[in-house]
Amino acid sequence: MVHCQGGVRDSPPADAVSLTDVGRCGRERPWAVYKVANDYLAVAYDSVDKRKAARLRECCNALVFDADGTGAKRLVSASSCRVRLCPLCTWRRSLKAYYNTMRVVDFINQHSPTTSYIFVTLTIRNCIGAALSETLDTLYAGLQRLCQRKDIRAVWRGSVRNLEVTHNVNRDSKDYDTYHPHIHMLVAVNKSYYHDRRYISRAKLAALWRDCLRVDYMPQVDIRACKGTDARAVAECSKYATKYSDYLIMDDWDLTIDTVRTLDQALANRRLIGYTGIMRDAKARLALDDVEDGDLVNVGDGVEIVDDVGKHREVYWWYSGYRQYYKID
Repeated sequence: MVHCQGGVRDSPPADAVSLTDVGRCGRERPWAVYKVANDYLAVAYDSVDKRKAARLRECCNALVFDADGTGAKRLVSASSCRVRLCPLCTWRRSLKAYYNTMRVVDFINQHSPTTSYIFVTLTIRNCIGAALSETLDTLYAGLQRLCQRKDIRAVWRGSVRNLEVTHNVNRDSKDYDTYHPHIHMLVAVNKSYYHDRRYISRAKLAALWRDCLRVDYMPQVDIRACKGTDARAVAECSKYATKYSDYLIMDDWDLTIDTVRTLDQALANRRLIGYTGIMRDAKARLALDDVEDGDLVNVGDGVEIVDDVGKHREVYWWYSGYRQYYKID
């Protein structure tokens, strides 16, 4: 395995080839974009947790691909730091979550053709950083109560949900430097759901959610019909908890460090993606790897290597000063 202390190398050779990695959909995978953000995050973690900072600096320094004569590449090796906020690791987890959820939906559609889907968003009021962990406790406890309610259990057959926490960094906003935790859910229901006397309207769900949250205001909720194969709905349920633009505030480094510290502490030891009911059962029957603890190399988006004759191994190294991966011999 190629290794270089701290992930730092001198200049690449003059004729060095930069990384081009195109996914199944024909779009370039943004390895360099996420690695640049990873570099900045490592600097922030120097003031938050030096051990995590060291792990971040070693993350995905070397990428090893199988390639063929057609130019197709399939990742076969990369070291992952698994720091919760790492842009590279969260990107890979999101890809894996999307792949897993699409597999689950396809399985259910095949074995239970009477299934339909709704997309649900559950919110709670914005909070300051010091209250984020407590607010997340309230959010999770409310979700657990909601899923046990008789009205919900009668019509929600299963779900995949994820936590998202956005950070308001707009200085002109009245909510500047507050956090907005919310839950996205893809929920399996019967196709007769909208004609069922047990149908849950948006107003009814909001009232149930307020009761389960045990708050004195009416929280915002959203329900919309969707196809299980709706890529946008599945993508929303596959997003990881935070995006790096919410905590890497390049014109305010003190706020960056404070935000990283806040999110690092609040998200620690929490399950961010979860499956219930028939979706959990389908995931188990498919023996899908865990999103949060599983392999981040094989995330389900690998291209097929079709040219066995031209198959070869390519290694790319991160050159931090050049903000790019270059192939090494």
